Amino acid sequence: MTGTEPQPEVKTNQKRLAIIGGGSSGLISLKNALDSLNEWEIICYEKSDRIIGCWGNPYPGFVSTSTKYTTQFSCFAPFDAHVNPDGGTSRSEFFRNDEYGQYLEQFAEKCSLHRNILTQHRVDRISRNVDRDGWELLITDLKEEQSESSTEYFDCVILCTGLTAQPVQIDCQIKILPVAELNHPDGLGHITDQRIVVIGGGESAVDYANRLAQPELNNKVFLSLRSGIRVSPRYHPIRGVPSDFLRNRLMLSIHENIRNWIGQRFVELRIRYQETFRRLFPAKEVDDLSPSEIDQNAREIRKEWAFKLTKAAKDDLFNMFHNKSDDFLDAVGAGRITIVGPPDDNQFNVFRSFDSDQEERIEPTLVVPAVGFQERLSELSEGHIQLSDFYLGCVHATYPDLFLVGFARPIIGNIPSISEVQARYICGLIAETFPRPANIEALHRADAISRKVRFKHLRLESIYPVEMFPYCDQLARLMNTFPTMTSIGSLPVWYRMQLTPATTLHYDYRDKPAFEEFGSAPVYMPKSLILILLLIKPFDLVYRAFRRLFQRQP
Repeated sequence: MTGTEPQPEVKTNQKRLAIIGGGSSGLISLKNALDSLNEWEIICYEKSDRIIGCWGNPYPGFVSTSTKYTTQFSCFAPFDAHVNPDGGTSRSEFFRNDEYGQYLEQFAEKCSLHRNILTQHRVDRISRNVDRDGWELLITDLKEEQSESSTEYFDCVILCTGLTAQPVQIDCQIKILPVAELNHPDGLGHITDQRIVVIGGGESAVDYANRLAQPELNNKVFLSLRSGIRVSPRYHPIRGVPSDFLRNRLMLSIHENIRNWIGQRFVELRIRYQETFRRLFPAKEVDDLSPSEIDQNAREIRKEWAFKLTKAAKDDLFNMFHNKSDDFLDAVGAGRITIVGPPDDNQFNVFRSFDSDQEERIEPTLVVPAVGFQERLSELSEGHIQLSDFYLGCVHATYPDLFLVGFARPIIGNIPSISEVQARYICGLIAETFPRPANIEALHRADAISRKVRFKHLRLESIYPVEMFPYCDQLARLMNTFPTMTSIGSLPVWYRMQLTPATTLHYDYRDKPAFEEFGSAPVYMPKSLILILLLIKPFDLVYRAFRRLFQRQP
């Protein structure tokens, strides 16, 4: 389903809000804007003819890396946290194929969003109105045979164009496989008998490599990495449940430095001594935790590469992005993907070995550049708007009428759930339900400095990295929706919330349906690990106290 022409009730001197982008971030921003800004005219512009964003139905066989339960909006939550006892074979806890697109369509229908969405309308430029503040948008109607552009004025703008607006290009002398061809609706059956190098170690890169390495295609696939990557499997290899479901508030309450130190060593030990860990932390319902049936030799190769990639990762466990598309390791174990180091030059014929100084001559016939994406903020604004201008990655530090939703990049987590919390905060700021921070410029500078220290290996000019729940908790505190024991009013309920899978439903604890939803979620973390975390907690409190003490000293 596509959007129709908006037909708002126009009033004299009515304020206007533009939302640019009609994917998941744009839709949740529109829903919150309609709830909070009853007197405003609100229009959402989407350049395509669909409202499912880039992940609604990207390619045949797609499987999301975050579960349905943790990705769904808390205001539209049809999925629970129960696990299918098939060891992950069906992947039923995750969005598959076009399921996420269907979810977004159902969300838009339930919340009556279509009447405020203009599809096939492209925003080409956004500029400041110097006479009366606000923003001028140059908009092209793509539905017309002769596309026509017009300029519209808006009092506020929320940019939801997303982090995957444009793939980063590379200088390469060999034929490049474009994203459009890799995401062909008929699959990759037309790409056969090739020598292919995929450049990059993100989720898109390893997904491309894994799909191109399917046995029936008869391709020889190489994955070129500059460093190690944090492979965080969809299904926990010990417990047999989605890894999302073992991430709870008790674990997240431990200071990031302590979690980094312990977590790094725990992961390395878990990979090396998997059978021992199975005995220490037995799974309740399934015995075989691998979703694919590969022989023991392939399993050992997979485990060896999982350890190598984790060991060679260039930062701490929670200071760099996790890669949850772990299926590619099966292809590595089976010999269908060969991991190599970076290319020697832009000829892309000779590559360094991943774990030695040796060189390997590959001479690929095709190259897949998957080294990330770039946002379009600078292009849209002719260089006047940058991601680094926004406090907390969502509130412009200078202009009180310009916002971002969907640009916070989680170290581990998902963007739609973060976007919902951002959208609530932003729409509350516009409605003046929440105050704009009085010292926002100083706060913004301090935030930028702390991120440069923590995320020193990431490109902070183009991404705003966050730990999902600590970041969402920060926004929730600004909205007075953070779930404390006092606000919940029940120690047993609050304690159970610390143990069940972390979810943004927790911020809706005052809402009865949401309360019942997360209240019925199972506890998947083993009791022995809960006990360890409880024993660590006193050290965590002392560590935090010392940090505060030394930070106050001149």
